[in-house]
Amino acid sequence: MPMLSNSPRPIRQTVLVLAAAAACALPASAVHAAVNLLQPPRVIDASKPLTLTLVVSAQEHTRQYLVPDTLEVDASADPVNTARLSLKRITPGPAAIRLRRGEHRAIEYQGAIPETLRGQVRLDPVGIDAAPVLVTLNLAGDTATAAAPARASAAAAAPAPGAATPPATLADADSDADGTPAAVPAVQPAPGSETMARAPLVSEQSRLTFHEPVYFAAGAHGGGNAKFQFSLRYRLFEGRDPGSRALLDNLYLGYTQFSLWDLSEESKPFRDTNYRPSLFYYLSDTGVRGGPLRQLSLATGLEHESNGRSGPESRSINTVFIRPTFHFGKADDYHWTVSPKLYYYLNKADENGDIAHYRGYMDLRVAYGRPDSWELAATLRKGTRDWYGSVDAQLSYPLARLIPGTGGYLMAGYFAGYGESLLDYNRKVPWQFRIGYMLNR
Repeated sequence: MPMLSNSPRPIRQTVLVLAAAAACALPASAVHAAVNLLQPPRVIDASKPLTLTLVVSAQEHTRQYLVPDTLEVDASADPVNTARLSLKRITPGPAAIRLRRGEHRAIEYQGAIPETLRGQVRLDPVGIDAAPVLVTLNLAGDTATAAAPARASAAAAAPAPGAATPPATLADADSDADGTPAAVPAVQPAPGSETMARAPLVSEQSRLTFHEPVYFAAGAHGGGNAKFQFSLRYRLFEGRDPGSRALLDNLYLGYTQFSLWDLSEESKPFRDTNYRPSLFYYLSDTGVRGGPLRQLSLATGLEHESNGRSGPESRSINTVFIRPTFHFGKADDYHWTVSPKLYYYLNKADENGDIAHYRGYMDLRVAYGRPDSWELAATLRKGTRDWYGSVDAQLSYPLARLIPGTGGYLMAGYFAGYGESLLDYNRKVPWQFRIGYMLNR
């Protein structure tokens, strides 16, 4: 029976998967076992077999449990690229194990990783009520710079005595098993594993993910109105090395659509809709840091923005932009994010040839907040003439903290100045205060 330790394995990579509570399908008078999968490192070597460590913990009296010969995991890199992995048990031992209350047994499963899976992959154990997690596959075979595997304590991962646990892949065995069970020693989590455990399933390393804030908000200053926006980005090519900084490996398509909706008119027409496709190079972490700077992200590319109209109400610009994002402070605490988006107009439609007078050449976004609490963010613009410009601010708070089981954020938004949409780029609209729902921020 191999024992868990703090030293890395020379041949196989132990993958982390979030702790999952499971139990035997027994009558109420019978005892239960907790089944857990140890959590994965941030980056794993995909050129080697994938190894998952299953930990069985007895919660009550001495009992025996059947251990499955195979463990199946659904692995998905994007909505259309999924694979079912069948991992074989590699830890020697009987099919039924006997555990006393408080004891643990580690069983390892191993299988090949298909080369079709690249980049960030979601691992979802089949038949076990475990939360899915994200890992990054490195097909280049070099994980020397990757974070060390974090191994959570099996004792800490086990559900509390008396906690309700759903049925799982382990079943109670009526016959005795030979051998004395060995307990798995407690292992401290590696630095950073706590942060990884709280990482969102939709992270910015996913191939298809959010690009800019997605929200819907309504107000009634100057007549009932609403505005909403959705925004996505897609990584065009997934390279073998997730740490690559090559142009092709980090090329994205982005699309953002923004609409103003006039609710005060009888027919409830849309006042204006702006379409903003883009093609850009993006690095979530450039490696530049020091002092209070925790991380520096960088995006640069081409962007088109128009409102799809013709005649006098037509608006259109094409720009080249660069957008560094500076992150100050701890990611899991209150912190600052400063993101200046600098752009140059490649061309402008005749109907909005003077747009720089009102918008300028930079969108400055500043945000302060905490991931599990409120955040205040504002985008500032300053035109090249007089006091033309605008302020677009949002205050958001996780809805789950108000209504358990929900997602997204409750938001309040404020806008004042010129150009809330392209149609009104040179018109100062009445200030607007709106309340709504934000899917991501």
